[in-house]
Order: sequence, then structure tokens, then C-alpha cells
Amino acid sequence: MTEQSTAGTGPARTRSRRLKTWTAFGDLGRRPSEYEILTHGLNHSMRPVPLELGPDVNGNTWLKAHRDAIALTVTDPNAFRDPDALTYGSYVAMADDQETYVEGLLERFDADDYDAGLAEPALDFLALTVTPCRYLTHAEQMLSAYVQQLAPSSYIANCATFQTADQLRRVQLIAYRTTQLARSHPGRRFGTGERATWETHPSWQPIRAAVENALVEYDWDRAFVATQLVVKPVADLLFLSALSHQLTAIGATLDAMITENLWQDSKRSRRWTAALLTFLTDADPANLAVLQGQLNDWTPNGHQMAIAGSELLAADGGQPSSEILEQVLTGWRELIEPAGLAVALA
Repeated sequence: MTEQSTAGTGPARTRSRRLKTWTAFGDLGRRPSEYEILTHGLNHSMRPVPLELGPDVNGNTWLKAHRDAIALTVTDPNAFRDPDALTYGSYVAMADDQETYVEGLLERFDADDYDAGLAEPALDFLALTVTPCRYLTHAEQMLSAYVQQLAPSSYIANCATFQTADQLRRVQLIAYRTTQLARSHPGRRFGTGERATWETHPSWQPIRAAVENALVEYDWDRAFVATQLVVKPVADLLFLSALSHQLTAIGATLDAMITENLWQDSKRSRRWTAALLTFLTDADPANLAVLQGQLNDWTPNGHQMAIAGSELLAADGGQPSSEILEQVLTGWRELIEPAGLAVALA
């Protein structure tokens, strides 16, 4: 199409359509959202030589082997979207609101000398189930960071990044509560006894074994399955969802309220994990068999975690271990079955 010059004289000129700053999105058919603009195409290592180093250096060979050569097939990883559409700004604002709430709880209960008034059974339960969680949560943080580091797109990586930040927040809160308890009860080894509990208590050992095995899953798809489909959902169903109910039952009100607040982070993790599962299985029907096979490898770890954790959390006045176990297994299935996967328990 041509048009005359504005002066009405001179040669006709061709109107050319200027490229927009969001051309990288392809034929999107709309202006990209703020979330998409701030998230799209940030993974600079998705290329034949991932890093700007020699092709045979460790970083490049690692990414080629454990990310680019995985069994899953996805034509366009950038097509995935976080159902919460989180950006750095929106995440920080949300986390700030949550921290403001928790800080208010800590100040209010501290002013009432809450820790000094805890009964002996409650202190025993906290020492067994809450303060040792800093080891579990730190392991979850490392697992999330690895899922982020090798993620095949920035949309996936950002979800794992914010999850890693959630885990750091949880580690800090557990450490803070441990210090408070140690000051109020210096003779009970809060802050010094958790490592022995984590490493030697029989009910913690299947959980410790699972997270340590997950830390040496190097292929991204297997790390995703181990972390997002087994270790994290089962651990969070135990030590956030179920734990908050048990803490309420034994009168540890502050810790129950903090744990309930942290469960909100885990529910967000479940949303993006479920969305990514659907995305992967829709991208290539063969991916369903790949994921199911990897999940089958990891199901025994998750089942043993659920059994041991349910026994650990059983408390007088709270739910028995059998009820906790059933709720955890149900919550686990609810995460993965919509994508066509199954937890096959022996």
C-alpha cells in the first residue's frame, strides 16, 4: 500500500510496519503482559554453546548433558506460564505482606512471654518436629535452586527462583524460633540438639535419605520429579499442613500460625508445579511415560517419607499417624493425578 507525501507532492512512499520491542514473542496477537515482558527469554544459555566459554569447559558439558540431553521433549519451553504470573516486584510485595504478618505475631507472642509458658509436652514436640526442620528446609532450598539453575526457560526458572526464596524465608523463621526457644529454655538444647535428631532419630532417617538422594539427581527432568513431585510436596504436606494442625492441638499456637502462613508458599509451589506438569505432557504425549517412569523410581522414597513423617508427627490430642498418612497420600495424589500421572504404592 502506498500514500502521497503530506505536502501533496513528491514521489509515493511505501509504508513499512515498524518492529515492536516485543517481536521476540513471535505472532502473539496482543501486547505482552508486564509479567511476560519481565520474564521472557532471560535464559541466555539456551544455545549450542550454553556459556561464553570454551565448548568443553565443565559448565558447558554439564548443561549439555544434564539439561539439553534429557529425556523430556519440549519444542518451546518459553510457552510455559506461571499461573500466578509472579515478577520480582510482585513477589517482593507479597512476601513483604507475609513477613509483616509474621513479625506482628512474633512481637505479640513475645510480649506475652509465650515461650516460657509452653508445657513440657509442647516443648518436646517442638524439639522433635519443628526446630530440626531447618535441615530439611535448607535441603529443599538447595533442591529448588538446582531446578532453577538448569531450567530450560526463564518462565520455569523464575518459578523455582521464587520457591528458593520461600525456602530461605522458612529457614530464617525456623532459626529465629529456635533462638527464641533456646533463650527461654536454655537447658533443653534448642539450637544445639537438632543435628543429632536429624541424623539419628529413626523417623527422620527416611526423610533425610530422600532429600540426600534428590540432591544427586543431576538431569533436570529427574531433579524436577524428585524435588517437585516427591520430596517437596510430601515434606510440605507433613511439616507444614499436617504439622500446623498438630501444633494447634498441643497448644503451640504461635508456631501453628507461622506454619500455616508458610503453607501459603507451598500452595503456590503446587500451583506452578501442576501447571508445568500439564504443559510438559501437552507438549509431547511421550513425556507422560518419561515422567511416570521417573516418578515410579521415586515413589518408594516419597512413601517412606510419608510413613515416617506421619509417625513423627503423631501427638497426644492431635491426629493419629494413620490419619496424617492418609491425608498426605491424598494431597500427594491430588498434585500429580490431574496430569495423568499416578503414585503406585506397594
